[in-house]
Amino acid sequence: MRIDGVEVAVLDGVYPPSEDTFLLIDAIRGVRSGRALEVCCGTGAVGLVAAGGAGSILEIDADPRAVANARLNFERNGLGGRADFAVGDLFACVRGRFDLILMNPPYLPEGEGDAPDMAWSGGPRGRAVIDRFIDGMGGVLEGGGRAFFLQSSLNGEGETARRLARAGLEGRVVIRRGFQFEELAVIEAFHAGSQKD
Repeated sequence: MRIDGVEVAVLDGVYPPSEDTFLLIDAIRGVRSGRALEVCCGTGAVGLVAAGGAGSILEIDADPRAVANARLNFERNGLGGRADFAVGDLFACVRGRFDLILMNPPYLPEGEGDAPDMAWSGGPRGRAVIDRFIDGMGGVLEGGGRAFFLQSSLNGEGETARRLARAGLEGRVVIRRGFQFEELAVIEAFHAGSQKD
């Protein structure tokens, strides 16, 4: 498929770009950064769009198939030299700080008896990855940097705001869209007091 001028191939077993991917892309279109990081990168579609305004980008996913898919897409679009790739769990393999962090996490709550799928399953309440992301983000986000991440109305935006505050961060919804059984929102997060309206 073609997204914002880049070709995106989807390998077997990798979460394909969907409504949530496109919403996150809409939120970051035109954002510029020096050093960017995308965790839960999947096909790399979001990172490919961000790479247009970034000096460099690090693409990370816990699934080796996703990292291979992102690498393929960056190379096919002539952006392989601007990106690094790593298999890892969120920030576990990250060194240094970034002025832009992106994440479209697995956020759907697991139903009883569901077999967990790392592409969509966010644990019993859908917050397993989101909460760990918020808790670790402050340590890798530059002082004036911004993070953009996706969340479903099924996960509780109030809980996200409280968790951000406990981590010394602030957040605001920058785009919201209703879908079949949920509302999706992209939250922009930053260190408390570092952003001006």
